[in-house]
Amino acid sequence: MRFNWNVLGIFAFVVVGFIVAGFLVSPKAETDDGHPLNIFFWGMAGIFLLSNLVILTWVQLSNRRRDRIDVTWIDAQAEILEVSETGTYINNQPRLRFRLSVNSPVHPYCEVVHKQVMPLTALAQLQVGNTITVKVNPDDPGDLMIL
Repeated sequence: MRFNWNVLGIFAFVVVGFIVAGFLVSPKAETDDGHPLNIFFWGMAGIFLLSNLVILTWVQLSNRRRDRIDVTWIDAQAEILEVSETGTYINNQPRLRFRLSVNSPVHPYCEVVHKQVMPLTALAQLQVGNTITVKVNPDDPGDLMIL
């Protein structure tokens, strides 16, 4: 997953807007429950800024893991023995359960059960009997990622 910098721009715009609004309102202005309105605006700016930092941190960690997998894991071939639905959908994409026979250059031939969210456009290629390319963890043949 790569970070969409437009999202950062939108969050920055909202944060700056709340900060400016905090300076533009009258110091005597209050919210409906009697709190100072300028403090409310600055608090909202802080919440948006904090949430933006959390998102940036999560994306960076996710990207590091993906880069580490690309560099250190090994390409292998796997034959699909079984495909089934798990009933879970993430962003309208199904999470599927695969039973694969993996042929890796560093591990002996083995069967692995693997679950992964797959795009709908890839479902036609993921039929029983097809051979697919996977990335395999060199330390654990059961830890893999379908490409």
